[in-house]
Amino acid sequence: MKKIFKRFTLAALCVLLSTIMLSACSGNTGGGTADGSSSGGAREKLTVGTYAAFPPFEYTTTNGLVGEFDGIDIAIAKKIADDNGMDLEISNIEFSGLIAAINSGKIDMAIAGMTVNDERKQNVDFSVPYYVAEQVIVVADGNTDITDAQSLKNGKKVGVVMGYTADSIVTNDLAIDEANIVRANRGIDIVQDVKNGKLDAVVIDSYTGKQLAEKNGLKVVEDKESFTAEEYAIAVQKGNTELLDKINNVLNEMLESGQIDELAAQYSEVEAQ
Repeated sequence: MKKIFKRFTLAALCVLLSTIMLSACSGNTGGGTADGSSSGGAREKLTVGTYAAFPPFEYTTTNGLVGEFDGIDIAIAKKIADDNGMDLEISNIEFSGLIAAINSGKIDMAIAGMTVNDERKQNVDFSVPYYVAEQVIVVADGNTDITDAQSLKNGKKVGVVMGYTADSIVTNDLAIDEANIVRANRGIDIVQDVKNGKLDAVVIDSYTGKQLAEKNGLKVVEDKESFTAEEYAIAVQKGNTELLDKINNVLNEMLESGQIDELAAQYSEVEAQ
């Protein structure tokens, strides 16, 4: 009887040990973490809206930084995603539709050389500014008629990118006749129209304007009295403080370390080639 009991006990002990070992192995293959989550779980996705026709801030190219997309803003978006352990997805949307895309939930944030202004602040929340720009006038190299913003009022055909700051300035501040305003989706196209003699001038962001003027043999006219400095920032849905905090942490680090200045220099060289 004692032998039978000992054999039974030994067999039960073996079964018990086998069960424990199998449970331990099963637990390890699941990749569990200390908080109970799976290390193999899907990463959070960051969907970013941009309008990739505003070099050097955003544009498309064969071998871009993120798929076909490249530029200063794309590099900033990638840094935000990487630093927060997110998978970045870029969505190319016309500039005038970006705020609506944020509020409909189609995208999480928009970065597209977007100027902070009171009208936009009613619909979205903005990050800390990451770049300061101003508007300039691009004209033919031999043009002597256009010397400042006021001279655009004298029956000149003026081009702007639809929905951008220049559109508001030309339409509202300068009150140029609608018949003399030509709106396009891309700055590259309207600058070409100046080169080809279809337009007298283009009002455009200074960084992009100077790059395009240099490439096309055109002249830049500055008017700091009429064109005040403007701040670019990232837009998110109102009340999304969690994402906004993540964005601001990265932007502040990049600003303090000079990384954004380095990106501006880097992409300036790329665009000038």
